[in-house]
Amino acid sequence: MLELKLDRVSKHYKQKIVADRLEFTFQKGIYGLLGENGAGKTTLLRMIVGVLKPTAGEILCNQREIGKLGGAYRMKLGYLPQKFGYYPNFTVWRYLEYLTELKAVPLETAGDRMEKLLEQTGLLHVKTEKIKTLSGGMVRRLGIAQALLNDPEILILDEPTAGLDPKERIRFRNLLGSLGRDRIVLLSSHIVSDIEFIADEILIMKSGKFIETGNQEKMLKTVEGKVWECLEMPENLEGLNRKFPVSSMKNLKNGKVEVRIVSEIRPSEHAVQAAPNLEDVYLYQTGGRKG
Repeated sequence: MLELKLDRVSKHYKQKIVADRLEFTFQKGIYGLLGENGAGKTTLLRMIVGVLKPTAGEILCNQREIGKLGGAYRMKLGYLPQKFGYYPNFTVWRYLEYLTELKAVPLETAGDRMEKLLEQTGLLHVKTEKIKTLSGGMVRRLGIAQALLNDPEILILDEPTAGLDPKERIRFRNLLGSLGRDRIVLLSSHIVSDIEFIADEILIMKSGKFIETGNQEKMLKTVEGKVWECLEMPENLEGLNRKFPVSSMKNLKNGKVEVRIVSEIRPSEHAVQAAPNLEDVYLYQTGGRKG
């Protein structure tokens, strides 16, 4: 059974604590790491792939510390950093071909693997084009393809949907949904919609700590009875914004504004309770506990 464990993992830079005694066990499935920029997500992912060493604690793969596993652990990994390196003058095909050599993908299966991944990521039609001619979204999809080249058991994706248009995001979610059945997939994002449709479990991170973990059903229970909707006149919005965390606002044709608020108390006499969503949970957990 595949298992990746964070055992009181911390990372310090001088006086700054970027990761603070993190504990969690990953098994096969899709995990969404959700947090604002600066929450510590990238630092954690870089420790998991071995680019950074923890200041304290251990990261264990099948009960063995990853630093001691060396190359055997790296062969299990696929990694897409926020910014990945590539040779602009390489064609898409040559770039992947080059990486199959570095990742020791068997020569007899490399071509078929590359073809399949280019088809899955919608890049087959540009396989002979130089990377420097591709759009930002295409380059991001190429990054996803390279992360999957060695058919990794552990797939780590840092802000993978950055630069993708809405259609590409849907394609990406569908691809990930099929991958999570037989491996650990951990993706980070500060965009709730990237996570809520595909993650089996969600980890919300703030200031280097996991402040909430669990499946979506468990998460939604944390804000049950705390989500409100009301119709307000525009002149009342400033006061509401000062007092309560506002999840969303929608202008209506009648001149009023439909306001969604996360609060432990009823924010207005017009407010009625609403069914919570993950956006409400995120707002509540990352600093929206006013009221």
